[in-house]
Amino acid sequence: MDTYKLRSIGATVSTFGDEFHTFSDVLNQMIKIDPKLGIEDVQDLVDRLAGYEDFEESAKELCMKNLDGVDEDEEDPEAEWGDEMYCRQAGK
Repeated sequence: MDTYKLRSIGATVSTFGDEFHTFSDVLNQMIKIDPKLGIEDVQDLVDRLAGYEDFEESAKELCMKNLDGVDEDEEDPEAEWGDEMYCRQAGK
């Protein structure tokens, strides 16, 4: 059995009934993940982000999908219709 002390956080990692059984347990405790992302733990986060070459693109996909994201730069048909009506009234 291996036992590891993590002095800066005052914790022990070991297979016996200590605070943490694995280092993943330590990370899960230290990194708080909001459940709205649909992610349970650090490994889940890594698995979700690993499918992409670009980290930022994968983070964007995760947030857009799970946090009801919308791209405000995409053309909005209602806004275009309003612009068209304004132009008609202005005689353009």
